[in-house]
Amino acid sequence: MLWRYRKEILLLFFLALALFVGIKFSHSQKIFRIKKSLVLSSPENSISHPVRYLRSTRNYQRLKLEKVFIDELLIENKRLRKILQLKEKKPYQFKRAARVIRMDPVGWPTTILIDSGQEESIEEGMTVLDQNGSLVGRVARVDKNTSLVMTLLHPESKVSGLVQHTREAGILQGGHSGVLELKYLAKESKAQKGDLMLTSGLSTLYPDGLPIGKVLKVKEKGPSLFLEVVINPAVSFAKLEEVLIIQ
Repeated sequence: MLWRYRKEILLLFFLALALFVGIKFSHSQKIFRIKKSLVLSSPENSISHPVRYLRSTRNYQRLKLEKVFIDELLIENKRLRKILQLKEKKPYQFKRAARVIRMDPVGWPTTILIDSGQEESIEEGMTVLDQNGSLVGRVARVDKNTSLVMTLLHPESKVSGLVQHTREAGILQGGHSGVLELKYLAKESKAQKGDLMLTSGLSTLYPDGLPIGKVLKVKEKGPSLFLEVVINPAVSFAKLEEVLIIQ
């Protein structure tokens, strides 16, 4: 009986199969379109939204630069406040605060260049301090808008110093090693590591009481009448950005 309608049955079967395949294909296409839409609409997609992506990148970089700039201003403001506080506390005649614009790029800074000169009434021989009031050196040459400062580390630098603890005086001399040598300190001295060194005021180059550094090493030199004393400067020359000039 069914054999008689075999053609009709086969036709219905193929029609049903075609309908099923068509529905599956349509469903797959719909899912693909949805996924594609989600990917392309993502804000992180730089290919679909190049303008938006570039704008976001520029804004991010700008905010980073602004943060760096603000951080620098805050740090500079902190340093300048310390200089102002120092100016109010110390009895010296303050001349001017100046910015370090050049320093020896290699080795220890024996000289530095500051952005104040003749037009700011800077004169040779004036004393230069850091933001904490520690001795940096003295003005060695003055030009119109800049001045050259010879630091304590310069081999020709000599400072009359005083061991605060023992009240003994000596001469501090610079060199090329980043430390100072205290000369003519008697072998009987009680100076020891950690003692503070101050300017003695026994010369006309520097006022008295300025911090110079701390004793790093005390050692006898054989039959010599004097000790070998090494002083670590109080100034952090590698971080020096502003200085204070006094008379």
